[in-house]
Amino acid sequence: MKTTHQSIVKFSALAVCGFLLASCGGVASSGSTAKSAASSQAASTSASSNPFINPYSSTSGSTSKSSSSSSSSSHVIQAYTLANIKEAKEYLCEAEDCDTSGCTLQAGCAGFIEDPDASLLPATSGGECIACIVGPSTLAFKFECNAVCDITFYTVCSKYENPWDLDANVSYSVDTNAAFVTGFTAFGHTDSNQWYNWKTIKLGSMSNVSEGTHVFNMSIQSGAGFPNTDCFKLEVTKYNGVSAPISSSTSTSTSASASSAGASSSAA
Repeated sequence: MKTTHQSIVKFSALAVCGFLLASCGGVASSGSTAKSAASSQAASTSASSNPFINPYSSTSGSTSKSSSSSSSSSHVIQAYTLANIKEAKEYLCEAEDCDTSGCTLQAGCAGFIEDPDASLLPATSGGECIACIVGPSTLAFKFECNAVCDITFYTVCSKYENPWDLDANVSYSVDTNAAFVTGFTAFGHTDSNQWYNWKTIKLGSMSNVSEGTHVFNMSIQSGAGFPNTDCFKLEVTKYNGVSAPISSSTSTSTSASASSAGASSSAA
């Protein structure tokens, strides 16, 4: 009887210890999950509270940038501010940093961003570009003018075909202004560079662009092709009434008729 009693006591003690260990493990697991959730929420809040942070950037830990999205007419573009204009100079806006939430991903593609081989020339700005978009879609970004200014807009893009009519497939505009007209068709590839043979194209100029926030839109027509796009350039030639000649890469624009490659207009 004594032996049996001791066995029962030992079994009861072991059962109690097992229960306590399981409870401790459950608390630790719950605490870890809560901590992880709190960290994710804090990161999300940090990104959304700053309008100059692109929540889809590679540094944010989000993979949403590579997913497809519908571009219905009711969609509101949440474009990111890529240029904060404070003086007369050239501002570079990377295409991969633009808002792709109004874009539809081409079937068979993993995402909108591609990273061309670094050995290819012309070199790719920032090492990445936007591709794999099908229409109807809209790629967009915001730019902030801290004073009235004059701006000439450029795009750096490529297409395998030559000739290929840019205006018939894509339109570029600022706010609700009329789309620029480029007349550009001279694309094409080389034996060593078929998809990223970049052309710098003058879209057009706008004078007296008002102080405040503006939206640049690249609209891809329904059923149209999309030119792989490296970046956009904003050449500010006058800021707050002061003109400043700019010597930049945009002076070598490959537009077929640089002097007339885009309408000159004003923005209120």
